[in-house]
Amino acid sequence: MDDLNNAAAELSRWAEDLEQKAQRYQELHAKMTSVSVTDTSADGRISVTVDANGSTTAITLAAAVRGMDPTAVATELMACTHRAQARLRDQVTGLVHDTVGTDEAGEAIVGQYSDRFPDLDPTSSSPVPPPPPAAPAAPATPWPSEPDAPATRKPDRDRVVAPEEPTDEDLFYQRKSWLQ
Repeated sequence: MDDLNNAAAELSRWAEDLEQKAQRYQELHAKMTSVSVTDTSADGRISVTVDANGSTTAITLAAAVRGMDPTAVATELMACTHRAQARLRDQVTGLVHDTVGTDEAGEAIVGQYSDRFPDLDPTSSSPVPPPPPAAPAAPATPWPSEPDAPATRKPDRDRVVAPEEPTDEDLFYQRKSWLQ
């Protein structure tokens, strides 16, 4: 009978732990739905906001952007987005650890954010790509290989080819509408 009472008490504790864990995850979900991160360029011209999923929810461009090169604007927009997503990852990691601790499910959430939003390359403000898988070492060559030849235009690219004489069909449709 003692074993039965111990099993019932253990089952009751297990159910309470599950209920508390569920409440902590509901609290985490509520906190994460309100998370957003904004990053602004160094000159203050461009600002990007991302939500808890890392999706861009707002872009603010100052009037000074009008004179900028479109490529520079696009580059800075992407850099702001990547920086905001990296800060989002750090913020979500803190939320998960503060709310649910370091259990397996919490670490899975942190891992997903780490995979989706990697660290930034400090030299270019773009995500650092994951390292490539290790490949077997290639044998050393005594001489460096020659660089590839630069691409050239196709020969006769500027030459225009046209029929020398119009065909009977060309002459027939030359003065008629296609609606007839």
